[in-house]
Parts: sequence; C-alpha cells; structure tokens
Amino acid sequence: MTTVLLSFGVGIFISWGLTRWRNSKGRTSVFANDESLEEVGMSFISSMFNSFSPNRVDGITELRPPWGLRVLAPILALALFLTTDMSPLWDSVGVHDPLIRKGALIALCLFFGYSWFMLLFVQKVVYDGSFIECYGVDASKQERNLSDLVDIRVHEKRPALVLTFAQQKPLYIPKFLSHRAEFVSRMEAIAQQNRSNGLAAPALTLANRFGF
Repeated sequence: MTTVLLSFGVGIFISWGLTRWRNSKGRTSVFANDESLEEVGMSFISSMFNSFSPNRVDGITELRPPWGLRVLAPILALALFLTTDMSPLWDSVGVHDPLIRKGALIALCLFFGYSWFMLLFVQKVVYDGSFIECYGVDASKQERNLSDLVDIRVHEKRPALVLTFAQQKPLYIPKFLSHRAEFVSRMEAIAQQNRSNGLAAPALTLANRFGF
C-alpha cells in the first residue's frame, strides 16, 4: 500500500512539473532550453517555496537561490548518493583498493558540503537601477554597470542567465533565482531603454557561446 501511494505521489509530482514546463517555454523562462527530465526537474524544484519577499534596503534588492533549490535539491541529491551502489563505477575505472575508494568518497562529500554551504549562505545577486553584483559559489564577486545593458537571455549550454552589455563583458548569473520573473522583467526594461537610446549588443564570441 505504501509503495502504491508513493508511486502515485511521484507520478503527480512529475506530471505537475511537466505541465509547468510545457506552459512556460518563453525565451527567458526558467524552463527555457530544458530538454531532459533532469533539467526539467531542477527547474521545477527551483520554482518551489518561492513566496518569500525579496530583501530590499534603500532601493537595493538582494536575491538568493530559491529555498526549493537551496534545501530540497541537496537533500534529494544526498539521498540518491547514499542509496546508490558505487561498486560498478569503481570496477569500471579499475579502482579496487578500499582505501582509495574511501578517500574519493570523503573528497566528494567535502566538495558536496562546500557547494551546499555556498548555495545556502553566499550565492546571491544584488542590484538596483544602476548596477548589479553577482556572488558565485566560488566566493568571487562580479559587478557591472547597467547603463549599457542591452539584453538578457538563458544560456544555451549552462544553467545561467546571461546579461549582455554594449561595452562591458557579459555577466553570467545563476539561472535559478528567487523572484526570477520580477528580476528578468526589470532587466528587460532596462535593456529596452538602453537599446532605444542607440546602444547595441556586440557580436557573440566563441567563448561567450560556451559561457566563459
């Protein structure tokens, strides 16, 4: 009985996610460029628990990854990791020493813990009408002036939003943000105003196309 109920719940969850995916395929939608079930699942999880008000101080807005991604996604990933038999993987790469296997698992757990910590406490986007700052999982900060922003789109290869500027380097920010629609709408309005003032996007380089 429990298995039936669990299967039924998972089926409803997947159906709900796929329905949102089919109905939200706009150019800057969180589901844009999603093609695999895993990508759709990540986008769907990121859209959950997204009703908290954004942090605003003196006209400056701070957005972080949504709680669905910050909490639920790592828990699901950890559960999958702990319940997966890694023996076939070790055998396929020729690793048979238990000590090496244990060391690799510890290193993987440390990397997972670091990434989760950065996702919870560090990764964020801060902006107002004139500037934008992005803090990534590597603790680095990138800043751009919005006076020559000319476009915003979802990257074709990476889970990132790309802000294109007329005279500055592109800015890659996390695809999954709380209050994402509001942020995209604000950036699109600024870009449209800048384009109406005669600014144009430069040609994409090969590095830009691959997200560097």
